[in-house]
Amino acid sequence: MTNLLKEDVVLNPWRPLYWEPVTGTGERLMVGVVYSFAGEFCAARTIRKDVLDCLFGKSSAGILNLIDESLRAAQAASMALGGLDSLCSPIFGLVPGELRATQSKSPRDLIETACLLYSSLVNLDKLDEADENDAPQQEEVNRRFGTEVRLEVLKIRPALVSGFGNGAQLVPGGQRVRFGFSSPKAIIHFTVLHPVRHSGSMKDARAKIFELQQARKLSGVGVAALIAGTPRLDDPTLGSKQRDQLRDNQLEIESEADAVNLRWYSAHSASEGALRVVELAD
Repeated sequence: MTNLLKEDVVLNPWRPLYWEPVTGTGERLMVGVVYSFAGEFCAARTIRKDVLDCLFGKSSAGILNLIDESLRAAQAASMALGGLDSLCSPIFGLVPGELRATQSKSPRDLIETACLLYSSLVNLDKLDEADENDAPQQEEVNRRFGTEVRLEVLKIRPALVSGFGNGAQLVPGGQRVRFGFSSPKAIIHFTVLHPVRHSGSMKDARAKIFELQQARKLSGVGVAALIAGTPRLDDPTLGSKQRDQLRDNQLEIESEADAVNLRWYSAHSASEGALRVVELAD
């Protein structure tokens, strides 16, 4: 014990944040944590949206907004006070709990400790995942990735501008399907394998594989490819469950693309995706 006390141990301070659904009853729910890690003050919601939906039904949306706004206010108050010691008064209805300190390797470790001590309404497995309802929609993410790839391509090969945003009818009389890039040599779709919205991103990738397959068959273009924006598997912001799921998703989409003789590329950035477009279009 003496040796342990002699070592330089960095303790990260934190407080649980409680919400009292019915004022005056004394019944409290831990809904978040405000903490300091690596010199930065942060606040995180620990109660899940689906729990609020079960408890409060249609009223849950307003409650979720109240909690999230209160967490932002708690973070701002901590920064203004320069610490958590003086953070004792209620903030927009959230009541700070006892000041604690924990030796932790990451913010996730700290939040997990807080939840184990104070909350019965958190699924610890969910700490590896952001709430899907808090993440951008798949269409928005795809559009942003495709736009960034286009801008990178035009920096190095401006002549390819005519290949972006073109569409084609896949069935007689059908609606035109817009592709990320198309030229006499290649048809390309862009997608993003999202580390949170696994189901939505997989459905989108499969749909685009089908569209590419049909377009190649009808147009006779030799190259059809799916370029997927993906985080690196060693990205430190990903949890272990997210890494495993992302790895499985990549292997599955790659196998499905190979089965119909489509090319599949994983791009960790827009610039990587742009290099693939240039390579396929040449």
